[in-house]
Amino acid sequence: MAHPPGGANWVHEVKFDGYRMQARVEKGKAKLLTRKGLDWTQRFPEIAAACAKLPDGIIDGEICALNKEGASDFGLLQTALSDRKTGGLIYYVFDCLFADGTDLRGEDLEARKQGLEGLLKHLGKSGRVVFVPHFASSGDAMLDAACRMDLEGVISKRLDAPYMSGRGDNWTKSKCRGGQEVVIGAWRGTPGKFRSLLVGTYQNGKLVYMGRVGTGYDAKVTGELLKRLKPLARKTSPFSNAPPG
Repeated sequence: MAHPPGGANWVHEVKFDGYRMQARVEKGKAKLLTRKGLDWTQRFPEIAAACAKLPDGIIDGEICALNKEGASDFGLLQTALSDRKTGGLIYYVFDCLFADGTDLRGEDLEARKQGLEGLLKHLGKSGRVVFVPHFASSGDAMLDAACRMDLEGVISKRLDAPYMSGRGDNWTKSKCRGGQEVVIGAWRGTPGKFRSLLVGTYQNGKLVYMGRVGTGYDAKVTGELLKRLKPLARKTSPFSNAPPG
């Protein structure tokens, strides 16, 4: 678990586990764009409709599904998209690039968030688009609180920095749980049932088996996964070392 940066110029926000999305509003119409610029407006019609009520502007945030404890849950988000039941999703917004025709990208974070709050006043308390506050308190204390609440972690940002797309030195993230990118090499289960994925990482050009991963998906989603996985089946193991059992 990494330690958030400290100092007077750093503030901290809750880290969400969802889809990063930019909302662009112009003349009563809203588009929802991914980080790669893909138009996902039709995937989140309720959130797009809520954003369309805002004045012209561009805002940045994360679309999430919440579990029973109120924490963002990426598995639930994927299920909602798969089932096309997106009415319960929430758009947590934390930055503003343009507001009422004013370019805020060169302003510091505090000014941009003031512009964001000004835009959101036009929505009232809809509950579908939610402002994300930042905290100037100890980053370690906030991370500890986030982990105790079973949240993803915290995002730390420089309060005096202009808006920048992509990675840089002006923000950093600290997760409650460590992560590792892996390659899916196989799956395990009984006929017609799906239990876990077998994954590995490439080392010196070879796929080395690392362990099993439970998916957390429900029966409907795992059924869809099996339809995609079965045509990819092969007779030999893709792993350079044999998985136990």
